[in-house]
Amino acid sequence: MEAKRRALQLAQAGVPVYPLAPGSKTPPKGHHGYREATTDTDAILRWSDDWGLGIDLFTAGMLVVDLDRPGTDRNGHAVHGGKNGVKALKIYLEQHQRQLPHPMYAEQTPHGGLHLFFKLDQPLQQPTRKPNALPGVDILGDFVIASPSEVDGSPYLVMQDQAQPVSIHDTATAPQWIVDLLTAPQTAFNPTKANSFMKGQKTYTGRLFDKIAQGADEGERNNWLASVTGSILNAGTDPANAYYLIGWINERFISPPLDDREVNAVFKSVCKYH
Repeated sequence: MEAKRRALQLAQAGVPVYPLAPGSKTPPKGHHGYREATTDTDAILRWSDDWGLGIDLFTAGMLVVDLDRPGTDRNGHAVHGGKNGVKALKIYLEQHQRQLPHPMYAEQTPHGGLHLFFKLDQPLQQPTRKPNALPGVDILGDFVIASPSEVDGSPYLVMQDQAQPVSIHDTATAPQWIVDLLTAPQTAFNPTKANSFMKGQKTYTGRLFDKIAQGADEGERNNWLASVTGSILNAGTDPANAYYLIGWINERFISPPLDDREVNAVFKSVCKYH
């Protein structure tokens, strides 16, 4: 109910929102993530009371600096690969003699990371994100999960200076250097030159990585994820680790991601043959 209430508040202020399945980063079955984000309060009132919410950053004219912090989940598994985005950003700011603008609206993620929200002077040309713009730092210009959504039993929390609280609508405008981190092209890659260093035929692992990198869109998501899951298990991966991997692959390489129930169904189906 809290997520629906906040979704209504955001929508009334012109910020498009979309629903998430309970306790998940993926949309409910039959929904399509940020592509169906809306400010229609009648549509939001029809949301289930236990759904979470996401924000369509692109349409809202905003971006988010997503900072990882090393830690563990409730089961003791390492999260964020040990990366420390907070430290990396601090080093970057010191080296380039830059500062984060204020006032700044921020949220803490369920695994202890930080989401720093900024408005944009000029809209982006298209929804985009830059993973690892700095080590452990992603820049999001497409969508983001927002408080009070929960993942792995922990909520996204609004971080506030009690003396000077800042709303998402009053957050500072992103300086150009943050926009540049998001929009700057990746370093050019020359496949022909790279191939000159390859010896022999491509390995099973190499073919698997290529398959994952290709990703999948609607219409082929379930079959593609089943194929990837089978390949991971065929490589001798422990089933518990394989399950963790396909959850991550679903979030990163499937558009829009499958909901948790579909991922579980795919995994159980493939496991019957391994």
